[in-house]
Amino acid sequence: MAPAARPKTFYVGSREFDPVNVGFDTTKAAGSFLFDTSLAGNSNAGHTWATNLSSSDADDLIEYLKSL
Repeated sequence: MAPAARPKTFYVGSREFDPVNVGFDTTKAAGSFLFDTSLAGNSNAGHTWATNLSSSDADDLIEYLKSL
């Protein structure tokens, strides 16, 4: 995902696995809290590697990684 398209807020603290996005669930749940990247010290910068892939290529890459 391109840096400009990354969410500015998301929930953290869940240990539920999200198989579609391959990671922890970031929706609101009991015990989670809202992470706001506009606050000092918080960031959603991540990396920019492969952020220029087409949606189809990105989906193919994720499916490949799931198979490992």
